Amino acid sequence: MIEAKALEETTQEHDPWETALEGLDLITLDPAACQLGGDGKGRLWGTVNGRRHEDLVAHRTFPLTSPDEWISLVSVADMDSDGRRSDGSRSDRVELGVLPSLDGLDDPSREAVQRALRLRYFLPRVLSIASVWDESPGQNGAVIWELMTDRGPMRLRMANLYEGIEQLDSGRIILSDSDGNRADIPTLADLDPFSLKLLTRYYWF
Repeated sequence: MIEAKALEETTQEHDPWETALEGLDLITLDPAACQLGGDGKGRLWGTVNGRRHEDLVAHRTFPLTSPDEWISLVSVADMDSDGRRSDGSRSDRVELGVLPSLDGLDDPSREAVQRALRLRYFLPRVLSIASVWDESPGQNGAVIWELMTDRGPMRLRMANLYEGIEQLDSGRIILSDSDGNRADIPTLADLDPFSLKLLTRYYWF
């Protein structure tokens, strides 16, 4: 029993969620108190804790590791909301709280939130890299990436390579540009030799 208790305490001390959320002043929302709808184009509305909101935005707190957990609901242009402002100052965006998961929402609400999140976090998977070239050679211009993804051809205009290429601890690579477009390379092993050669020309692993 002593060893089991010690193991449990060790597990709790290293719980990644406890570490990630430690120190955050979270307002946790009860899914049963949220009735939401949407227009299918990313906009949400509905009732949260008994109050009606006509313009809501859903954000993933952990978009890559837990896409359907800890979903933040933000009210736009609602200065009289009882929710808190995420930066502590006056703003037209007010965080109402965070849904620990989408479980517990009624079916229409869950479908509306999932649809909005899919549109907001559109992340094609890179199948190959067709070409990479400097927009203004010798002048520190943007780098243009021509990609083939599972959603079709895609172009990224990357003004800053250090910000545009992110390698996660898992080895996953996210390519992004200044317009908010993103593409996903789950592992380097997924790339063919030519694509890998183009990638490593601009990023060293």
